[in-house]
Amino acid sequence: MNRQSIFISHATPEDNGFVRWLGARLELAGFSVWHDLGRLKGGDHFWDKIEKAIRDESFRFLAVVSKASVDKQGVKDEWALAQTIEKSLPGFVIPVRLDDYDFSLLPIGIHRKNVVDFASGWHKGLAQLIDTLVDANAPKVSEPDPLSTRHWLAEMKVGAILRTDAKESLDSTWLSVMELPPTLETARILGNARLIKLTDENRRMPWFEHEDRIVGFAKGADLVSLMSKSVMLKAANAVVTDAFIESGSTLGDKTVTHWEARKRVANLVRQAWELAMEAKGFGIYEQSGGRKVFYVTPELTGGRGEKVSFIDVDGRKRRKGLNGRSEKRKANWSYAVGIVPAFDDPWRIELRSTIVFTGDDGKPMDSVARAHRLRMSFCRSWWNDRWRGFLRAFLALVAEGQPDIRLPVGSDRFVVLSATPIVFSAPAGLSDLAPSIDADPIDEPDDDLGEIDDIEEEVAP
Repeated sequence: MNRQSIFISHATPEDNGFVRWLGARLELAGFSVWHDLGRLKGGDHFWDKIEKAIRDESFRFLAVVSKASVDKQGVKDEWALAQTIEKSLPGFVIPVRLDDYDFSLLPIGIHRKNVVDFASGWHKGLAQLIDTLVDANAPKVSEPDPLSTRHWLAEMKVGAILRTDAKESLDSTWLSVMELPPTLETARILGNARLIKLTDENRRMPWFEHEDRIVGFAKGADLVSLMSKSVMLKAANAVVTDAFIESGSTLGDKTVTHWEARKRVANLVRQAWELAMEAKGFGIYEQSGGRKVFYVTPELTGGRGEKVSFIDVDGRKRRKGLNGRSEKRKANWSYAVGIVPAFDDPWRIELRSTIVFTGDDGKPMDSVARAHRLRMSFCRSWWNDRWRGFLRAFLALVAEGQPDIRLPVGSDRFVVLSATPIVFSAPAGLSDLAPSIDADPIDEPDDDLGEIDDIEEEVAP
């Protein structure tokens, strides 16, 4: 008897969207999948064909458990037949849970088995299911062919990822700019000096040069003091920050347009962020385009691999590691963030996450190519929930337990950011975006990166 297929038993039509999604991905992974979406043609004696497929052609039987499937008589008949076959073929039935149906209510032959759970994220369930099939030595086709999945994809064009009426909260990578200093102040350059160089002395607060002015958030007198070793200045006019962003203004002889004004303010905010991150002790890594990102050193977390407490998007308190080590690769990793301020609506800074790899000396790797190869392999199986956990733990570390992040800009003035990302509310959702919790160790197939213990822990209240 040649058992080559994976049989998917499900509720029709309620769970068809999920089966199309799952079947296509299993076939792309190399497995042969039997399903009733396209295999049953007009005039077929459908039960005879299904029974033959289960009895004679299937290596494993996936019982898709959902609130819809448990009440379908046809599904119950398929499960009963599959349980009979399992008596002579142990492990034949693999329960797959699609929603929050209470598993204890199922027949004893189903609920006593280990379940592959898709309810907390379809991508996580798929990874667990493929591992289960590989461990069972499930037969694969010799060469997975994307064209073989066209019978799935053709059905999916109008809605493989289904719209649902359930409201959905969307966690972003944006932080609200809650407060800016009330004015931008200027100090006139006395003399013909221009293109003032940045020095260790004059970079202690944000500023930029515009025509014959030095401009910053600090008071004019403090700008004069700041630049005293670089250029002679005299305090001059100030402009209202909000009006400058919205409409532009005149800093020197020429009018600054509102779009240029936003770029200038964004530059000051970026400088303030970088100065604050340096002061807090974050490591600095300059990317190929010149943008700085700041990474979490072991000193900031009390040791490599130590976890940081944070409040997740669901309101629960959790702990997460923001750095670690791969002994095989002889490389340390650290989570890092860069920013892009933006002053269209809403005023915000956009956070850009990456991973920085360091040597035993704690410094970023000299080889950009090696770091890139590490990053591509190391992070390839990370999903949004992991990056979300990283980001929220990072912000908790930066904010030191406070609800906002205060960036000094001189003269006892601050740029104030929310320490919690903006959460958007959508009136509808998508069927493949089930809520999930990052609770997996950081690992990579065929590597030892599992040595890096980064389990995201939930903290008991």
